[in-house]
Amino acid sequence: MPIVTLADAQLAYGELPLLDRASFAMEAGERIGFIGRNGTGKSSLLGVIAGTAALDDGELRKRDGLRVVMVEQEPKLPHAPTLHASLLLRGHIPAIHDERERWRTEARLSEFLHRFGVDENLSPAAASGGEAKRAALALAFALQPELLLLDEPTNHLDIDGIAQLENLLMKQSTAIVVTHDRAFLDRFATRIVELDRGLLRGYPGNYTDFERRKEGELAAEAVARRKFDKFWREEEAWIRRGIEARRTRNEGRVTRLMRLREERAARRERLGRVKLAI
Repeated sequence: MPIVTLADAQLAYGELPLLDRASFAMEAGERIGFIGRNGTGKSSLLGVIAGTAALDDGELRKRDGLRVVMVEQEPKLPHAPTLHASLLLRGHIPAIHDERERWRTEARLSEFLHRFGVDENLSPAAASGGEAKRAALALAFALQPELLLLDEPTNHLDIDGIAQLENLLMKQSTAIVVTHDRAFLDRFATRIVELDRGLLRGYPGNYTDFERRKEGELAAEAVARRKFDKFWREEEAWIRRGIEARRTRNEGRVTRLMRLREERAARRERLGRVKLAI
């Protein structure tokens, strides 16, 4: 049974929708990599799943009582004398009613801060971007979420920090990560979900598996579009001949051309991809 289900989701902040009747389901034990070019809405989608953002339309269903924790791309740390105290506030740990559970959570926080090499006595205001990111990640693991959401988690991390994160994620077992780090996705992901032109498409395996399958899909899509455009151009040439198109028996053909025009105008093209080697 899915722990998260998205059905007919719609979300838009500008002219084009970020989600356009998108659907998605996730099972416990999956490690999903969300990918897509910048500005497509990946971070917004994480916010919807985390409960910090709402859909314009559609439905989000989560398993009852599902514990979800999200670490943003640039985590904000509450004002406090130390990082440890700041993270207690960020994680709402003082609000835990069970005293023994609260103590255990604080102990886990200290443990994960040590694992990520963060000084818990450091002032949050003096923390670098990397220290703040590692501190937020330490808190996320200390809270023991059933679903962990990470937005560009390797940003600001050094090689040791990335290795530690990968090791912990393998034990976490259920997570969604937004990242452009292909090597990280190859080691982390059991499924890739691409957000492309408002739709979500899933591909089993890691990023290398996704690239192989996607190449075939794009080739087939290009062939289908060339056939469509050829047929559309032929119909446009026919309608311009005028008199023949006005005959009653050709009304159906005119109606079909109107539909072709609408479909062609509504088509969202896939943008070109840039490859850079240094």
